[in-house]
Amino acid sequence: MLKKIINQKLFYLSLCVAGYFVLLWINAYAIKFNFVLIGFFQELLTIPLLIVLLFLFILSVKYCIDDKFRMKKYSFWAFFTLLITILLSFGSLFLVIFKNLKK
Repeated sequence: MLKKIINQKLFYLSLCVAGYFVLLWINAYAIKFNFVLIGFFQELLTIPLLIVLLFLFILSVKYCIDDKFRMKKYSFWAFFTLLITILLSFGSLFLVIFKNLKK
């Protein structure tokens, strides 16, 4: 029972972190708000949430291995969500770096 509660919390935390990075991406590429307060919170939260993202990913891999990668478990969906978020976050970072190298 305790493991299920931990897996649920891990899943919901991974959704919150993924939601932040989705909002960050939308603001960077689609909406492009340049308000000072939004920029302040982006600078304040991005690096700590990147660290939390990697920490949650390691935890989700651990719990996923314990659950044998069953798709009905919260740990699998937390792992999947965090993997997609990591690929998109670091993928967009590398795209910006390569784009600036070409200039």
